[in-house]
Formats: sequence, C-alpha cells, structure tokens
Amino acid sequence: MKFLVILLGLILTATWLKEADRFDDSWFGRYQLALRNSVGKLKIVGKYGTSVALGAIYGVLLGAVMVLEALAEGLFYGVVTILLHLFILLFAMDRTQPGRLVQDFLKSWNAGGRQGCVDYLEAELSLEVPPNAADGSALVSRFKRLLAYRSFERMFMMYTLYMLAGPEGVMFGYVSYQLRSELCRGEDRRLAMPLEKIIAIIEWVPLRLLAITFSLVGDFNSCVSRLRRHLWEFNTTSDNAQLIADWARCALSEPAADEVQNADCDEAAMGAEIEALSGLLERSQIVWLVVVAVLTLVGF
Repeated sequence: MKFLVILLGLILTATWLKEADRFDDSWFGRYQLALRNSVGKLKIVGKYGTSVALGAIYGVLLGAVMVLEALAEGLFYGVVTILLHLFILLFAMDRTQPGRLVQDFLKSWNAGGRQGCVDYLEAELSLEVPPNAADGSALVSRFKRLLAYRSFERMFMMYTLYMLAGPEGVMFGYVSYQLRSELCRGEDRRLAMPLEKIIAIIEWVPLRLLAITFSLVGDFNSCVSRLRRHLWEFNTTSDNAQLIADWARCALSEPAADEVQNADCDEAAMGAEIEALSGLLERSQIVWLVVVAVLTLVGF
C-alpha cells in the first residue's frame, strides 16, 4: 500500500496539482503559539517547560492522525485508509514540484530580471537574506542550494518517514520543519536547540542515502570522494542544506564556488546548471521510487 500511496502522490503533484499553490501553512503558527501559551500558563520552569511544550505541539497532531487512522481502518476495503494516507502525504509534501520552481525562476532569469529572481527567492523559498541582485553567480548558487534542500525536505524526507512510520512519521516530519520555520522567524528561541537535534537525527540517514543516490545517477567518483568526508559525521549544527548542495555539485562535476573566476559568468551556462540540478533531482526521485517498489515487493 505504501508504494501505491507514494506513486499516487507523485502522479497528483506532477499532473493535477502542478499548477496549484502550496497548502496554506499559516494555521500552524497560530496552532503552535496557542499551545505554547497554554503550557506557559502552567508555569512549568526550565527544560521541563520546553519538553512539555514540544510534546504538546507534536502530540496533538500525531494523536489526531492516529484517531483518524483508527476510524478509517477497514472502511470500503481499505480505500478510505489509502485516501487518508495520501492526503497526509500531500499535505506534508510541497505541491510545487522542483520542475515548476526551476521553470518560474528561469523565466525571470532568462528575461534578465535579476530583481525578479530575488523577489522569487524571498516569496517562494523564504529566503531571509538574499544576495545582491547584481551578483548573478551568487544568485544562482543560492537558488540551487535552496532547491536541493527544499526537494530533500519536502519529498525525499517524507518518502523515508512514510516508509518507516507511516502517516505518523510524515506528520512528525511536517511538524518538525514547520516549527523550525516558525522559530526562525520569531524571537523565542527556547525550542530551537532541541528541535535542531530532532531534525539532525531524522535527517542523518536520508541525507546520506540521497548523496549515495546522487553518486549513482551522476559523477560517482567525485560525489563519493566528497561524501567520505562527512559520511559518519554527526553534528546538530551542520548545515545540511550546504552538504546537499556540495554533493549535488560534485555529482554534476561542477566547480566549487570559490573556483569560479568570473562572478557573473554566462547567463545561459548558469541557467543550464539549474536545469542540470533539476534533472539530477528527478533521476534521484525515480531511483527512490524503484527502491520503494522493491521494498514493497519483499514485504517491508
């Protein structure tokens, strides 16, 4: 069933929902703030208050998913359960496919609208400190970094969590990423440290599996050589977005940013780099789908 749900999710996001806007996640900010305020009224001090607040934010949504699963079990020969799983997966995944993100960015890029590219990064990819619009190389580099990590966070991570823990795992990942996003925009950092540890733990294995996938569908020697430096490294302060960008660069046999002599090189060449990254992510997605199919066949 898990393979069917993932396959249906990919088909829907690539066809029917490819032009749709993302789900409105603004409700999550109000939700987590209300729970944190409620926990604050209990006057629990120190690390226990932080733990209770985190537990409440995760627990309510995870509990809701479990209740819905119990209610849907066995209805209409399992069709309701499949639809529930599919809805939760689509809810957590980004309906804006990487190909659409590339298409929209390149539309401004090819038209010479550098400021339009900056505005797109701020609006669509939540970039808080954009590069100078005049620095085309930095602009493309930042977009590629955000594109790679966005795909990992919203697709590859959700595949992994769904295979390991079903819809509860997907909801756990969704809450983790949304809460981190809210904390980055807010002034209250009390939950930031335990949250970063949670995300570092759940990302550690999928991150390295994606790097291995990059090596299989790209430049194997270059990517593996880079991967070896960080293969067993575990650090809650690691910049995983930069790690993915570096591994993708190696898989595409591209030079490092500090090796590029001309900061504002040919626009067509940089546009081609973005399309190459999009192709790498699409090939990796196919590999993961095949692996999911094999795991399903062997009864995982």
